[in-house]
Amino acid sequence: MARLAFEPWGNYSLALAASVECLGVEPWTSSSTTPEVLRLGVEATPDSACLSFKACTGHFVKAAQEGVEYGAMVNSTGTCRLRYYHLLQRQILRERGLRLFVFNVGYDGLKPPIVRHFDPDLPHFLQCCLRARLKVLTVDAIEGAAWRTRARELEPGATTRVMKQCLQELGQARTTRQIRAVRRRVGERFGTVSLAAGRSPLRVGLLGEAAVLRNRFLNHNLEEILGSLGVVPRNFFLLGEEIKNIFGVGLWSRHSRFTLKRLARPYLRSPVGGHAVESVGNAVACAREGYDGLIHVCPTGCMPEISVRPIIRKIGRDLDIPVLECSFDEHTSHVGVITRVEAFVDVMEQRRLRSGHHGKNGSSA
Repeated sequence: MARLAFEPWGNYSLALAASVECLGVEPWTSSSTTPEVLRLGVEATPDSACLSFKACTGHFVKAAQEGVEYGAMVNSTGTCRLRYYHLLQRQILRERGLRLFVFNVGYDGLKPPIVRHFDPDLPHFLQCCLRARLKVLTVDAIEGAAWRTRARELEPGATTRVMKQCLQELGQARTTRQIRAVRRRVGERFGTVSLAAGRSPLRVGLLGEAAVLRNRFLNHNLEEILGSLGVVPRNFFLLGEEIKNIFGVGLWSRHSRFTLKRLARPYLRSPVGGHAVESVGNAVACAREGYDGLIHVCPTGCMPEISVRPIIRKIGRDLDIPVLECSFDEHTSHVGVITRVEAFVDVMEQRRLRSGHHGKNGSSA
């Protein structure tokens, strides 16, 4: 059976593996980048390339070295360089004598090129797509429960253990009934974690470039760092919401692209590519919803996110919400990330004390 590689998307890799199975091929991936993969990507790509491109290209180089025949790279529109990445990756692999063809996951007709190429049986394809969607929604539920729980856990690491158990069960689930059963048990599983009574955690929104937001290795496990400091993070790249936006479902919902564009319009009227408009819209929404702070995450050199960084600073000033800017490349120090986040948490705690505001219940999902 042919194998198809795709870049790590954190816990969503479980669901994306199921979507690859829809095509009748074997998935090849991991939930996070490794030091070896990043080294391969850095060696194969120009210094000016962003961290996300280096990590993804390194993943394809590693896959090709292990005999994987195909790869899939997400697409973009507008001015974001992501729209050209699959072409650059094909050239890099070809120049290194590696036989792996990278598909552009986008539409140029009724079917994406990757679906036309493998031409799966339609009933089987639709059933697999349903299972993949259910796994995405279950990952969203698991992560939301983990964000709320970790900030108040009495035993450090208890939330992470429960989360890993839930994800392991989800990875083993093969039918829609089994996937739904895992999702129903999420609340019960996290309910076994002992919580500190009366603690009202800070709430922080994580905005920015999707690949770094979702790759634990690239963002230095930012969500767990915040949780260990008693902060409830809310990662604003949720694949379940992204799928809805792609297909125009839930047009008026809080997380729809239409709503976020409306919120961003006073600050940003022109599209700049990537998820930059969403970053601006979510920054405004977080300020209005009483979040204690924002962390803007992007790989060094990311054109869309760098373009809106001054705008997000202005939102912070206008709407009185602290903003921490985090740029990541292959030289970023893990200790440095922890130090900056700890200092940012101190700032938010002092602001809360000065204002006499004790926060909400810590729910951010």
